[in-house]
Amino acid sequence: MLSAYWGFVFMSLHLGFHWSVMMGMAKRLTKKPSALQTWILRIIAVLIAGYGVYAFVKRDIGSYLLFQNQFAFFDFEEPVLLFLLDYIAIMGLFTAVGHYICSTIRKCNGAKKQREQKERPS
Repeated sequence: MLSAYWGFVFMSLHLGFHWSVMMGMAKRLTKKPSALQTWILRIIAVLIAGYGVYAFVKRDIGSYLLFQNQFAFFDFEEPVLLFLLDYIAIMGLFTAVGHYICSTIRKCNGAKKQREQKERPS
């Protein structure tokens, strides 16, 4: 159980690390996306990640990650679709976290390279 939940988190983070590549491929398939489309997609991503936070707490995923809970408790009265949507939203949350971690690292590295180029004598 511990490995399965950590694997889920790490795979979602890894997907986020490569999200810009996937978005680049999607941009090639469309003509030129408008600013409105970009902002709508960003709002949808924020809503998915926000619901992912709620589902993470509701499903008590933290206790599985920290091995405080060794058994899976399933509500068999709950529709399977809602169960899957919760986990997809949690995946969206960690994908967004991974994407923004990677974006921040890229920006920091880009700023560092610019500073190094300015400091070099020509």
